[in-house]
Amino acid sequence: MKFVTIGLLVVCSLFAGCASQRIGAHQASIDNIQLLRQSSASGFAVGEFKPAPDAPSPADKVVTVRGSRLTSPSSDSFASYLRDALVVDLEAAGKYDPASALTISGQLTRNTLNAAGFSKADSTLAAKFSVARGGAIVFDKRIEEQQTWDSSFIGAVAIPEAINHYTEMYTKLLHRLFSDEEFRAATGK
Repeated sequence: MKFVTIGLLVVCSLFAGCASQRIGAHQASIDNIQLLRQSSASGFAVGEFKPAPDAPSPADKVVTVRGSRLTSPSSDSFASYLRDALVVDLEAAGKYDPASALTISGQLTRNTLNAAGFSKADSTLAAKFSVARGGAIVFDKRIEEQQTWDSSFIGAVAIPEAINHYTEMYTKLLHRLFSDEEFRAATGK
């Protein structure tokens, strides 16, 4: 019986995480801070972030990687995590102003993590961002980030690597937003 238990533990560690965990808090990115500081906008308020009406419902609450469930530290919502990540970057750049006439809002449209394969893994994160200036929409665009990376057969290696790539997607998605020419034009003075 003891050998069966040990065998199950070994198999579990090779193929799946067999656990549930929250991803770490977003860390401001130097590239994103620099892009924001180059903006002529004096500051941004941040509005509501929610899942898009047509987005698959579990995608906002949980993603899985080899049996491990990943959840957001932000009210168990990845849309809220995206909002919090945006606020972190804006604050770090000195561009967060809750009283600003420019308000960024968003809808999480896609949130996938696929690390079931033993040689490749991928993730897609997309959101529809809107910017209102004094209540009038001046920017409304869906922005998407995709990544593919080499994965490992061993779950103890593949799972942390997938989590790292997945959390990095939020930084990269925001980078795409901040560097978007239409966003920069709409939010400039």
